[in-house]
Amino acid sequence: MGSTKLAEGVYLITTPYNALAVEFKDYIVVVEAGQSVATGLNVLNEVKKVYPSKPIRYIVNTHPHEDHSLGLAPFVAEGATIVTYKNNKKFFETTFSAPRTLVGDNLAKNRRKPKVEGISAKKVFKDDNHSVELYHVIDADLEKVHSDGIVVAFLPKEKILFQADFTLPQGGAKPNPFVQSLGEELGRLKLDFDTYLPVHNSPLQQTRKDLMTATGVSY
Repeated sequence: MGSTKLAEGVYLITTPYNALAVEFKDYIVVVEAGQSVATGLNVLNEVKKVYPSKPIRYIVNTHPHEDHSLGLAPFVAEGATIVTYKNNKKFFETTFSAPRTLVGDNLAKNRRKPKVEGISAKKVFKDDNHSVELYHVIDADLEKVHSDGIVVAFLPKEKILFQADFTLPQGGAKPNPFVQSLGEELGRLKLDFDTYLPVHNSPLQQTRKDLMTATGVSY
């Protein structure tokens, strides 16, 4: 567990998974909360260590799979707003409003009502120093949809794309339709990023070129 400064005001929070913390003038945006309550609490505490004087106002959920949403509870207890694709809004409102008698965590103790913002195709956080753009990606695999409520985060100033589960194939293998859909969507949007940063830790430093080579999309 720790943090790495990627750029001024941007930190990678490293747990078994990765999270991203971005500093704005009056608040912090965190992308991803981890796969458990304990991990989410570790992410939250590490962000507070890096940015002790600013509130975490938003926690971005890339999609509702349990390994990407179980860590949200500590952020809800802290008062942060969950930002997710609109299809997931009702699910999270119901989930984090339910009794947590078997968990006994901070949310069970303070019983804070969840705040959930459902986005459509795009949402932007922006001030004079930073910008984080969220994009909904439609899974093109109609036979086996990975998730119909997935978003990726793009930091235009730092040229970083932060994504969950769009794992690139190794050894020149053909990408699955899920990854192919991301390549095609980014080709349409023409997002200018260099670093292809995964939520799931990767031993390789990946780039836009790696994604474009795998999917056959270029721009």
